[in-house]
Amino acid sequence: MFDQGERNEHAHGIEDTVRAYAAHVFGLEPHAVRVERLAGDASVRQYFRVRLPDESHYVVARYPEPFDPATHPYCDVTALFLKAGLPVPKLFDADGERAMMLLEDLGDIRLQDWLPAARPEERRAIYREAVRLILRIQEATRLAKECGSVAARLTFDVEKLDWELRFFFTNFFEKHLGLSLELERVERLHAEFLEIATELAAIPRVLTHRDFHSRNLMLYRDWLYIIDHQDARLGPPSYDLASLLGDPYVELEDALVEELIEFFLKEKARVDVGWRSAKRRATFRQELDLMSLQRLLKATGTYAYQAAVLGNLVYMPYIPRALQRAARVLFRLRRFPALHETFEEIIAPALLEWERVAAEADRQ
Repeated sequence: MFDQGERNEHAHGIEDTVRAYAAHVFGLEPHAVRVERLAGDASVRQYFRVRLPDESHYVVARYPEPFDPATHPYCDVTALFLKAGLPVPKLFDADGERAMMLLEDLGDIRLQDWLPAARPEERRAIYREAVRLILRIQEATRLAKECGSVAARLTFDVEKLDWELRFFFTNFFEKHLGLSLELERVERLHAEFLEIATELAAIPRVLTHRDFHSRNLMLYRDWLYIIDHQDARLGPPSYDLASLLGDPYVELEDALVEELIEFFLKEKARVDVGWRSAKRRATFRQELDLMSLQRLLKATGTYAYQAAVLGNLVYMPYIPRALQRAARVLFRLRRFPALHETFEEIIAPALLEWERVAAEADRQ
C-alpha cells in the first residue's frame, strides 16, 4: 500500500504519463500540455482532461493494461454507434501499447447533475429524448450484426442474467450484510433467479447499451450524449428502458415514468405493426417489470460490491433506493415467494435500520 506521499508521487507519475501521451499525439512538448484528473465511476479506467496551448481540450482514458485497438470493445462499439448516427464522444486515437485513448471532451454535466435544477417541462423533454436514443440503439441491431460488432456477439443469455442475480446475492447478503442464509432459502432464491433469467433470455433480442442511466448520459452544447457504451450487447427490448426509468441515481415522478413507457410503446408501434396490439403492450409491461427487478437487484449487487469489497462508499446511498424500487416491482409481479419472504424478513428490517441510523446522524 502507498502512504500519502507515495500516493501523491504515484498520481503525479500517472499524470506525467498521460501528459507525454497527449504531447505525442499532438506533436507538442510535454510541458505544453496541462492535465486534470477527472472523477471516476465504478470502473477500472482512469480519466483525465488534457488542455493544449490553444485551449482546446480532450479526455484521455487510461486502461489498466495494454490492448489491441482492432478488437477492443470500446473502439468497436464506438465505431458502430457513430455509424448508426448515435451521439457518442468521438475517438481520436487509441494507443494500445500505452493503454490510452484520446476522446472528445463532453464537459462535466451528467443528466444526474442537471436534473435537480431543471423545470418539469425540461425534465419531460430530456427524458423523451433519452427514450428516443434507446429506440435508435435498438434500430441499430441489424447494423451491429452486419458489421460483425462485438455487441452483436454478446447476449443477455440465461447464464449472464443468472450470474448477475447471484452476484447480487453474494455481494449484498454475504459481503455487505455479513449474513449466511439458511440453505433452504438459498436454494429457493437461486431457483427463482434462474426462473427470472430464463424468462428474460427467451425474449427476442435487440441491441442494448447495457447501462443506460443518468450517469451515462451527458448534456453538452444542448445535446444529449451517450457514454460508457463499451459493454453494449443484445438483450430484451425492455432492458435499457428499465435502466433509465428505474435509475436509482434519480427520483422520477410516477406520472412521468408512465408517460415515458407509453411514449416508448407508441414509437415502437409507429415503426413495427407487431407492437400495435393490446396484447403486445400488456406483455411488454410484464417484461418491463421483470427486467426492472433483475436490473435493480444487479445494481444493488454492484453498489454492495463497491462498498464491501473495494471500500468505495460513494454508492451506499443508492442501495436503499434500489431495494425499495425492487420491492415495489416485486409487489406488482406477485410472483417469486422466496424473494417476497426475503424482502419482508431480511431486507425490509435492514432498510428500517439504515433509515434510523441516517435520521440519528442528521440530528447530530
